[in-house]
Amino acid sequence: MKKLMLAAVGLTGILASCGSFGAAPDGTNAVMRKVTTEYKIAGTDPARFVGCDRITNPTDGRATDTQVVVNFTAAGNLSKVDVAIVGASGTKKTQTIQAADLKKNANNDYQAIFEFKSASNDLIPASIIVSPNPQFREPRNVTVDGRDRVGSFHAEILVYTTGGDTFPITSKNLGSDGNIDVYSKCTLASTAQPLSQ
Repeated sequence: MKKLMLAAVGLTGILASCGSFGAAPDGTNAVMRKVTTEYKIAGTDPARFVGCDRITNPTDGRATDTQVVVNFTAAGNLSKVDVAIVGASGTKKTQTIQAADLKKNANNDYQAIFEFKSASNDLIPASIIVSPNPQFREPRNVTVDGRDRVGSFHAEILVYTTGGDTFPITSKNLGSDGNIDVYSKCTLASTAQPLSQ
């Protein structure tokens, strides 16, 4: 039993050093799970999610938006969270969400959903699954050209407890589960090209 407890403490230390886990003195804790978007590179397994400044062949009129989903778990005495999208250049867009407005997805993770206009670095919180619920969009396959990569972003969350403590968690150290490459243009796969192409 002692070895199991030491292993658990060791794992907590490893997660904390990566920044994907955080905790407050009162036991409130949170874990960053992953960041996804509505676009994934066709043929990648596991899926490699990307941000697109522009979709060359939009089917829904949203040629310059990318839906970004930040998934995290949290337990304890949460007051609110600041969810931020952070660009590789350090630009940061933050949305504050009260604990009462947090909702969970089917995997029991909290899910912050944003509309991100990456070309203008404009984060438009579609909301955090509050009423009215934003329409979650299933990821669609896209093709990209590596020469069109213009940057990347990750997510950061600052957790506030009811006792006044705060602690951060980040997706920066989660590899491809937490860092999203952004391309100046993407093309929806398996979609007919417009006549102008």
